[in-house]
Amino acid sequence: MIMAKLYGSAERGRFFRLLVDSGADYTLISSSDALILGIEYKKISTREVKVEVANLAFIHTKKTRLVIEIEGVKLSIPVLVAKEEVECLLGRKGVFTYFDILFQEQRQQMIFIRET
Repeated sequence: MIMAKLYGSAERGRFFRLLVDSGADYTLISSSDALILGIEYKKISTREVKVEVANLAFIHTKKTRLVIEIEGVKLSIPVLVAKEEVECLLGRKGVFTYFDILFQEQRQQMIFIRET
C-alpha cells in the first residue's frame, strides 16, 4: 500500500491509500472516490467498458486522466473510474515508466526510485 495524493477538478488534492498492483495496467478508483475529487462518473466523456478484476468479476469503468503525486513528483496518468465500489489500485501505466519500484518483502515496504 502507498499513500498518494490524487488531484481532480480542484487545485487541492486528496490523499488516498492505493494498493500497488504490478499486474494492473491502470490505476483504479471507485466513482465515490472520484466524486471526492469533484468528478462525477456520469459526466466522464469516455464510453463505459467492462473490465475484469482479480477475482474474475467484471466491473463497469470509464477512463479519465488524473494527476497523482508520489514522493513529491506529480504525474498525469490514465485512471479507470469504476461505477462499483472497489479498492483503489495503483497500476503500471504512467507510474512504472517513471519509477523503479523495489518491493522489500522481508521489511514489508516498497521504495519508489525515480528514473534519472
